[in-house]
Amino acid sequence: MRVSNTAIGTLTIAFGIWVILYSRDFPRMDEGYPGPALFPMVLAVLFIICGAVLIFQGTRKGEKRFKFDISDLSRAHLVNILLTLASILFYIFVSDFLGFQFTSFIILVFMMKRLRVSTAWSLIMACGMTFSIYILFAKILLVPLPWGLWGW
Repeated sequence: MRVSNTAIGTLTIAFGIWVILYSRDFPRMDEGYPGPALFPMVLAVLFIICGAVLIFQGTRKGEKRFKFDISDLSRAHLVNILLTLASILFYIFVSDFLGFQFTSFIILVFMMKRLRVSTAWSLIMACGMTFSIYILFAKILLVPLPWGLWGW
């Protein structure tokens, strides 16, 4: 599937603007501490900058402004897209029951096996990535993650 840089850049800028508009209503913190809106706002500005760079690259190359060519999108690519969406839904509906660690481990192993990664490497990478994401979000950023059935 081929999509022009200008189309992707325009969508990226629109998404960044939407995040800014949505997150400006988040609660404010007292005494000058950054509130919950800081991280989404920073990411939104980065999205807008990246979108502008993509639009600049697309116009510099002289490509069509909004080209969407799905002629080379195979059945396997469509299955991968649907499995990614199914994985997101699986996480939404199952993570409260199983917890973050088990749910993300299952999803990562499944997706890597779908992409023909060896079983040993899939298990190693899924453990490593799940542990890294857990440490980053739960321990460093103090984001509450679903505990699940075992209460870890």
